[in-house]
Parts: sequence; structure tokens; C-alpha cells
Amino acid sequence: MRGALEAKLRLSRGFSLGVLCFGLVGVCAAQSPGLVTILEGDALIVRGAARLRAVEGVRLALGDIVETGNGAFAQIELNDQTVLDLGGAARIMIGSIGARYKNERQLYALAGWFKITNARKEPNARGFELRTPLIDVAVLSPVITVLVKPGEVAVFAERGDVKLAERQAGASPGLVNVKFGQYYRRAAGVKGTMGATAPPGFVAEMPRPFRDSLPLRADKFKDREVNARQAPDFAYADVEPWLKAESPFRRQFVDRWRVKARDGAFRAALIANLSSHPEWDPVLFPEKYLPKDPASAASGAGALRPRAATP
Repeated sequence: MRGALEAKLRLSRGFSLGVLCFGLVGVCAAQSPGLVTILEGDALIVRGAARLRAVEGVRLALGDIVETGNGAFAQIELNDQTVLDLGGAARIMIGSIGARYKNERQLYALAGWFKITNARKEPNARGFELRTPLIDVAVLSPVITVLVKPGEVAVFAERGDVKLAERQAGASPGLVNVKFGQYYRRAAGVKGTMGATAPPGFVAEMPRPFRDSLPLRADKFKDREVNARQAPDFAYADVEPWLKAESPFRRQFVDRWRVKARDGAFRAALIANLSSHPEWDPVLFPEKYLPKDPASAASGAGALRPRAATP
């Protein structure tokens, strides 16, 4: 893969002009949180209720979900000069625009390998923060590597210190300082542990491009608008991990994917898994939430009222 990346960086490519749309509105540079600057393998973008195939140079929109294929690698350069690298089988949301859960400066990592490099000239300036199902990370360190698995997260402070918060249901988050060179790991339901350095297994599994310092390429695309390619519509199984994410985070998907409830297969899967995302109940069964007719309610109450005894 490294040779392919080096070859790609030496080549000059032409890109078709166009507007990558979010709904009916184009994503311009001022609105975009960043763009994909290097891509090896496949990556998909879930935008609203649509799915697109990522290409180099495509601008992202707030709320985009980026997912890489097995063995893929992607570099995303964010507009605050944070560089986000994704390994294979990674799932991450770039900001959130839901009415109930709006956070434009958040990276929500659901699964996969991530390398985050803070290239800002003012390292203490507020930028994107990283959130996972188990911890929150204030991305102020120059370089961190993160691995997110179901019920587990690991953080390696590759360069600089990292401050993170262990999130626990019904309790204040516990604060942890991971110093330069240290390795932190946490499993669900327990406090994290610290190691003096990253274990050999972690280093061996790390995506190979993470070990290189790849060049920044945002300037290459600053005067171009690159179209993503259309991808097949997504099924319930494709977004199931997001639908079953933590509450209230997952509530935003009710508004985002409400139209999918009209699809028979998607609707059936929503109903079958309703206990994992009960916020979909009003969408699936709106009749249960209609206001009661006052006359019917009074009639029903009268029918149930005990009859007075005859003197």
C-alpha cells in the first residue's frame, strides 16, 4: 500500500467539476468541515438518507458518516488543520447537525483505527474533539492513535500528552491524563489501564500508512469541486451500529432516516429491533401518539364508570 500511496502522490490527476450536494444545497468550502485528500481502497459517505462513494478531493458536509472498506486507508484534512487518518473498516461521523444533538466540532468514532494529528499553529485553540462509546478525547495532543472495537477502546499518545474522560452511565466522567508515549486501554464497565508504551500486538495491527508522515494535500483541491459517485442505497444492516448507538446520540437518526421507514424491509428490521432504538416507535406507529378525541374519551370514561345503586 505504501508504494501505491507514494506513486499516487507523484501523479497529477484531473477531476471533473461539479457540486457535491447535501440535499439540494452544494457543499462549499466555507461550509465544509474538511475533505478527503488521500484514498486507497473503498470508502462510503452516508449523507442524509443517501449514500455516496468517496473520491479524493470530495468535500464533506457536517453530519457525514464516513466508512472505509476492509484494508482501505483514507486521509481527511479538517478545516481546523486537524488531520484524520482512517484505517480499514472504520466508522466515524464528522460533526452532528441533529436538532437534539448538534455538535459541529465533534468526531464520533464508532469503530476502527484512527490517527489524529493536530497541525494547528495554535495547538490550544478549540478544534475538533473525539468521542467514542467509552471515552471522550480533547484532541490537543500533536499525534494520537486510537482503536475502537465493540466494548473496548485503546489510545496511544504517539506525540504529546492526551487528556480524556471515561464516560460512565449515571456518573461524572473520570478524567485521565495519558502522557507522551503511554498506552491507555479501557473495556466497557471498568476503569481504563495504563501502559508505559504500546504493546507489540497493538503496533503490529496498526495500519501501515499510520507509520508514515504523509503530506498535506488540501491545497491541491482548494479551487476544485469534486463529485462523489453515487452508491447503492443502504439497508438496515448497513447502518445498524449507528441505529443502536448510545442514547441520545442515536436520536438524530430518526429525523435523518425517517424516510427509510417507508421501505418495507427497512421498516420490518426497525420493528424487529425496536427495543434497541425505541425512539422510532412514534414513526413506526404514529396512531399510538394521536391526541385522543374528547368525546370518545368521555364516552369511554362513562362506559367504565360504575353505575349508581338503585334505591
